[in-house]
Amino acid sequence: MELLIPPRHREQFSVLRDSLPTEQAKVGPVTWNGYLRVQTSDQVLIDVLKEELDAQPAVVG
Repeated sequence: MELLIPPRHREQFSVLRDSLPTEQAKVGPVTWNGYLRVQTSDQVLIDVLKEELDAQPAVVG
């Protein structure tokens, strides 16, 4: 699943890039409108990001 983290959490983007294990998630790049893209299939990580950073699933299409 791909999640988009809103730009209001921009100060945490570098922390996310450094702290998320690469085998669980691909972090980046930032979209043209300032959202950080996170790709993962780890449901626990998805739930945490949704709850703590109000991340939204990316709309493809």
